[in-house]
Amino acid sequence: MYSPKLLYTIEQPHGLGELYFLWQKGESHSLLATTGTDATVAIHDRSGQLQERLKLSGLCAGMEWDNDGDYLAIITPNSNSVLLWECHANKRVNIETGLREPPSCLAWSYGEPLLAIGTQKGNLALYNHHTTKRIPIIGKHTKKITCAAWNRDSILVLASDDKNLSINNSDGDTLRMITLRDIPNDLQFSEMKTDERIAGENTISLVVGKRTLYLYNLLNPENPIELAFQQRYGSIVSYKWYGDGYILIGFSAGYIIAISTYIKEVGEELFQVKNHKDNLTDISILNGQAASCGDGQLKLIDVWNSGEVCGSVQPVGGAERCAWSADGRLLATAGRGYLGVYVTTLPPLYAAHGTRAVTLTNLTELTVYQCIAVGDEPDPVNKAEPTALASYAVATEPSVIALGAAHVCCVSGQQGSFYPLGGGPPLRRQYPAAVDALRVAGHYAAAACRGRAVLHAIEAPDPSQPERDAMIFPEPHMQGAKIVDIHLTTDFFIFVTDQGHVEYFGVEEWRTCSRYKHACGVAALHCDIAGARALLRDERRRAHVYSAPAAELCALPHERSYKGAIWDICLSDRNVFAVYTGDAVDTYYYSPHSTHGSHVDFIASTSLLPDQIPLILFSGDVYVYASGGNVMKVALESHNTSGLADVDTEKRLANQRKHIEKLLLLRRFSEAWLFCDAVEEDEMWRKLGEAAIADLNVEFAIRVYTKLNDVAMVWALEDASHIEELPILCGALCACAGRGEAAARWLQGGGALALELHAARGDWARAAALADAACPARRPALALARAEHLELTADYHEALANYERSAIAGSQADVRTREHNAKCEAGIARMSIRCGDVVRGITTAMKYSHDVGLLKDCAQLLEEEKQYSHAAALYDHAGNAERAASLYIKLKSWLKVEALIPKINSPSIHLQYAKAKEAEGRYGDALKSYLKAQDYESAIRLNLDKLDDIDEAVNLVQETKSVQGAKMVANYFQNSDDPTSAIKFLIMSLCYDEAFQLARKNGKLSLYGEILIQTSQARPEDFKSLALHFEGEKNDLLAGKFYFHAGEYNKAMSHLLKAGRLEGEENEAITIATDVVAACDDDRLTRRLIEFLLGEVDGNPRDPRYLFRLYMAKKQFTEAAKTAVIIAGAECGAGRYREARDVTRGLCGALRARGVAAPRDLTRALALLHSYILVRTHVKRGRHDLAARLLLRTAAEVSFFPTQQHQVSILTSTVLECARAGLRVQAHRWARVLMQPEYRSQIEPKYVKKIESVVRHPPREAAPPEPAEPCPRCGAALAPAELRCARCEADVPFCLATGMHIIKDDLTACPECDFPAILSEFKELLREEGKCPMCGEAVDYRRLVKIDDVTLYLDFKSGE
Repeated sequence: MYSPKLLYTIEQPHGLGELYFLWQKGESHSLLATTGTDATVAIHDRSGQLQERLKLSGLCAGMEWDNDGDYLAIITPNSNSVLLWECHANKRVNIETGLREPPSCLAWSYGEPLLAIGTQKGNLALYNHHTTKRIPIIGKHTKKITCAAWNRDSILVLASDDKNLSINNSDGDTLRMITLRDIPNDLQFSEMKTDERIAGENTISLVVGKRTLYLYNLLNPENPIELAFQQRYGSIVSYKWYGDGYILIGFSAGYIIAISTYIKEVGEELFQVKNHKDNLTDISILNGQAASCGDGQLKLIDVWNSGEVCGSVQPVGGAERCAWSADGRLLATAGRGYLGVYVTTLPPLYAAHGTRAVTLTNLTELTVYQCIAVGDEPDPVNKAEPTALASYAVATEPSVIALGAAHVCCVSGQQGSFYPLGGGPPLRRQYPAAVDALRVAGHYAAAACRGRAVLHAIEAPDPSQPERDAMIFPEPHMQGAKIVDIHLTTDFFIFVTDQGHVEYFGVEEWRTCSRYKHACGVAALHCDIAGARALLRDERRRAHVYSAPAAELCALPHERSYKGAIWDICLSDRNVFAVYTGDAVDTYYYSPHSTHGSHVDFIASTSLLPDQIPLILFSGDVYVYASGGNVMKVALESHNTSGLADVDTEKRLANQRKHIEKLLLLRRFSEAWLFCDAVEEDEMWRKLGEAAIADLNVEFAIRVYTKLNDVAMVWALEDASHIEELPILCGALCACAGRGEAAARWLQGGGALALELHAARGDWARAAALADAACPARRPALALARAEHLELTADYHEALANYERSAIAGSQADVRTREHNAKCEAGIARMSIRCGDVVRGITTAMKYSHDVGLLKDCAQLLEEEKQYSHAAALYDHAGNAERAASLYIKLKSWLKVEALIPKINSPSIHLQYAKAKEAEGRYGDALKSYLKAQDYESAIRLNLDKLDDIDEAVNLVQETKSVQGAKMVANYFQNSDDPTSAIKFLIMSLCYDEAFQLARKNGKLSLYGEILIQTSQARPEDFKSLALHFEGEKNDLLAGKFYFHAGEYNKAMSHLLKAGRLEGEENEAITIATDVVAACDDDRLTRRLIEFLLGEVDGNPRDPRYLFRLYMAKKQFTEAAKTAVIIAGAECGAGRYREARDVTRGLCGALRARGVAAPRDLTRALALLHSYILVRTHVKRGRHDLAARLLLRTAAEVSFFPTQQHQVSILTSTVLECARAGLRVQAHRWARVLMQPEYRSQIEPKYVKKIESVVRHPPREAAPPEPAEPCPRCGAALAPAELRCARCEADVPFCLATGMHIIKDDLTACPECDFPAILSEFKELLREEGKCPMCGEAVDYRRLVKIDDVTLYLDFKSGE
C-alpha cells in the first residue's frame, strides 16, 4: 500500500462551505475549474496557480467542459443565460438560451461545440458555438430536466423529474420516450458487452430512485435491464463504466461493487468490498485507476484485484468528492473549504549517463541516482542497490530531461535549464522549437527539435572560437532530410535521418568524422558509452548493429519490434547489449571478429513488469525506471546464477550445463572453465574449446585442449597462434574445428595453408592448380598425398600412377628427398601387390627390408591375396614369427614351423602345431606344445589315452585344477577299479552325485566326506546327504560332523555330545563341537557344551583343555586365561613343566596377536615355568650366573609348584647354583629356608652336608649391588632379573633366551613364535643350541633382525 504524493493544496478558494471542481477535458489540457459558496468559478493551472476567476450572478448550478477542453459552460439558478469561457483567448461569452426559465443541466456533444441546455421547466435549447445558432425546443419534458448526455453518434438523451427518459437526435427531435418508475439521475452513455462486438456507445445507463441501475440498449429497446441491489448497501451515490463493459458502483453505506453488463453475467457481482466504515460520498475511475471518498478519507482501489485498497490518504478538510485529470496522472479531492491535488502517476521521464540515472520523482522535482558504486563515492552510498544522491526542484513541469557528467538538464517547451550537479544557479537556453530529445555529454548538449538538431556548448564558449557556441544539423548536403534520433558522447555528436544518413560529428575537431548511408530511412539509434557501436533500427523495423570504425552492419538474429536498447558499460562486457521489447529484455552479444565473421548471438530473455524501462546495463544487472520515478536493479536471465548449488545432483548439473552455455555466448571463458571443472564432462570441455576457437581466443583454446589431452589439436592451435593476418587465422582455426567450407572461404587468397586445406578436403584439382601457380616445389608432395588418399579409397591403379609420378628424380643427397622417395617406393610396392604385380611388389619391398612396417604391410596384402608362401616369408623377415608360423601351418610346411616354434609364444600357434603333431603320432612333441598352449585338458587326455602316464595326468590336474581333466582322470580310475582315487577326482570335477554313489557303493562315504570338506565348492546338501546316511547307521560322530558342515548346528551338537560320551571318539567329538559353537554363535549351544565339559550332564568332567579350546574359539580370553592357569597347574602337579609352559605360551601369543592384554597370573605363570626350564640349558652352557638368578626368581614363587618334593628340589638347586655363581648371601638365605623342618627331611642325602655347611658359614660381607639395566619403558635402573619397574609400575617382558628383562637397545624376536629376546644373547644361544628355547623350532641365527621399536612388545600391558 502506498500514499499518493501531494502536489498542492488550495485553502478555501471559495470560502467555507461546499466545494466543487471539474477537470478540463482533452489530452494536453490540465486546467481545474472550482466553484463554491462565493458565486465565482476559479481556473487553476496544473501546478495550482490561479489563472482566472469568473464572477457569476449567483451560485453556480452547473459547469461543463467541452470534449476538447476549449470551452467551459457555466449556469446559475437565477439567470436565463449561459456563461461560456474560452480558455485559449481568455474570453467570456454570455449565451442567451431563448427560453424564459433558468437552465438546469448542460451537455456538450462530441465532434463539434454543440451545447444542449436543459431547463427547470423541461424545455431544451441547443447552441452551436461555431455558428452561434440557437434552437429552443419547448415542451420536451413536463418537469425539470435533471441530466443530459450525448453519445459519439450525436444521440442526445435527457432525464427529467417527470420520470421520463427521452432519446433525441442532434436537431432536438424526439426519437423515443421511455417511462421510468421513479425519478432518474446520473445519466451516462457507454457500450454494453455482447457476444457480437458492435462498435459505438449503444447503452444508456442511469440511476432510478437512487436504488436501482437502469440499462437501456439502443439496439434492443424492448428489453431494458433494471438492476436492484441489497438494502444493506444503501442508496447509489455514483457509478462509473470501466474496462470492457464493467461498472463500478458506490453506495452510501460505504460498499463498492463491480458488475459486468455481459448479458450472461448481468446480476452477478464481480467483487464487493466495504472500504468505508460509515459512508461513501463519491467514486471516480479512469483507465483502470479508481478512487473513493468517504469518512473523510481518499482511498485508491485496484479494480483488477477484487477491489483491494492499494493506497489511502486523509486530506486536510476531509474528502467528499474526487476526480482524475484527463491524463490520469493527477487526482483531485475536495472537502470542506479545501482542495487537494495528488500525483498518482508521473510521466515516464528519465535519462542515464555512465553509472548514474535521473528521473522525474514529482511534477517539478528531479532525482539523481547512483546505480553502480565507484571508488570516489562517499561511504553511505549503497554498493548493491541504486541510491538517491540529490534532488533538484525545477521551475515548471519538464517535458524532456537529460543527464551529463556535470549537469542535470530539463526542457519545458522551448526553454532548457542546465543545473550543475555540484549546486549553483541553472543555466538557461532557448531553443528554436519544442524539444523532442535532449542529450548531454561533457561540456556540450544536443537537442532534437522537429526534424532538426542543435549542438551547443552548455556554458559560454571560448571567445577565440565563437563558432562553437551552436551548430544546427542536418547540414546542407542532406537536403530534405529530417533528423529522427540523436546521441552525444564526449567525442562525437551522432545523428540519423529519415533518409538513412548516419553521421558522426567530432566535437573536438568540430567537423564531420564519419558518414554512412543506409539502404532505407533510419528510425532510431542506440549507441554505447563511447559511440563506437550502436543498434540501428530502420523504417522497415529491421535491427542491425552498426560498427562505426568498420562502417558495417550486422543484423540481429530475430526480427521483432523493440522500444529501446542499452549497451553494457562494463569494459569486459562492452559487446553485450540488451534490447527492450516492452514486456521483456533480450540479451545479445555482438562479435565483431570470429570464424563466423561478425555476427550477433541471442543469449536469453528476461521478463519485466509493464512499467519498467531499462536505463543502464552493467555486467548482467539492468537498472530500470519504475513507476513513481524509482530506479530498481533487475538481474538478467542471461547472467542468472540461481540453482548452481542445488542439493539435488542432477538438477545442479543440469543448471550448471545451462549456465556454461550462457557463459560461452557471453565469451566469459574463465568463468566457464570453473564450471566445466565442476561438471567434469568432456562434452562441455569441447564446447568451451570450440567457443574459444570461434572467438579467435587461441591461447585459451590451447589451455582447454591441453586439459583434454588432445595433443593433435594443441599442436595445430600452437601453429595457428603465430598467424597475424585475420583471414588466414580464421581459415586455419576453421580447419582445426573441422569446418572445411568455411576455411576454404577464408583462404580464397591462396598460399601454402590454402594448398594444405584443399588437399585435406580432397579438392585435388584446385590444390594442383594452386601448386602449379604458387609453389611448384610442393607438386611431388601433393602427388604423394593424393596417392595416399587414393589408396585409402581403394583406387589402386590411380594410386600406383600417382606414387610413380610423385617420385623425385636426380640426386638423393638430401635427407628429405630420400625420405620422400622411400614413401613413394613403399606405396609402389603396396599398390603393385594390390594390382596383381606380386613380383614387383615383393622386389620393391625387399629393397627396403629394414622397413619392418613396409614388410608387414606387404605381407598382409599378400595374405589377403592368398599368396601365403610369399606372405609368410615377408612376415618372417619382418620378425613376426607367429604370423609366419600360422601361414606355414596352413601350407603344412612343418619343417619351417618347427624352426620358428622356439620364437613363438602365441598359444594358438602352439595349439595348431600340437594338433598336427598328434595327428602324425608324435605324442611327446604334441604334449609339449599342448602345455605351451595351456590346453591342459588335451595334455591330460594325451597322457591318459596315448602315453598311459597316469602320474603326469594326476599332477596336471592337481596343478591346474582343471574340471574336465579331473573328470577324465576319475573315469580312468573307475575303469582301473580304484574307487578311492576315482572319488577324489570326481569331486574335483564337481560331479558330487556320481562321487556319492560311487562312495556308497564301495563303502567309502567317510573318505568321500573328508575330501568334500577340503573342497571349497562343496554344497550344504552334499554334507546333509552324508549326515543323513551316518545318522541312519547310528554313527553319531560322523553324523554330527557332516551336520556341522551342512550348517545344521543343533543336530550336529546333539550327535557330537552323544559321541563325546564314547571313550574312543571323545577327543574328536568335543573338538568338532567346539568348532560348531565358534561357527554358529548360539549361546544355547555354548551352554550345552560347557555343561557337558563340566560334567553336569553325566557327572563326568572332561579335561580342562577342552574348555580352554572352547573359550579360545569363542574369543572369551579372560575365561581362557583362567583355564590355562588351571591346566598349567595340573601339568605342574604331574611334573610336566614343559607342557605347562607351552599352554601358557600359546595363550599369551594368541592374546597378543589379537591385541588383548594377557592377565598377570598368566604372564607370571609363563615367566616362572620358562625360567625353571631355562635353568638346565644355562647350567649345561656353564652360565651359572643366569641359572642362579632364574632359580632365585623361581624360589621366590616356590609355592607356585604344587608338590613339596618339587619345591625342595627347586630350593636345593637354588642354593647350589648360587654357591657356584658366587652369590653367597642368597645361597645362605635359601639354605636356611631349606633347613626348616618341613623341607629338611626331603633333601637328597648327597646334598645335606653341603647345604649344612652353607648354613654354618654365613657370609661376612654384605651382598654386592646387582648390575642394573635401564627399564625399556621409562629408562629407570632395573635389576636384570626384575620383571616389574618400581618407577613406572609396568610389567616388563622377559627375554626368551636368558629369562632376564629385555633391553631396549639390544632387542630382537624369534621369527617363529615372535617372543622378544636380547639379540646378543639369543644369537649366542642359537649358535650353540640351534633352536628357540621357547617354541622349540629350529631357527638360524642369521634370520634374527634387530628391532628398534620396543613399543611393539610394551603396548600389551598385563591385566590384573
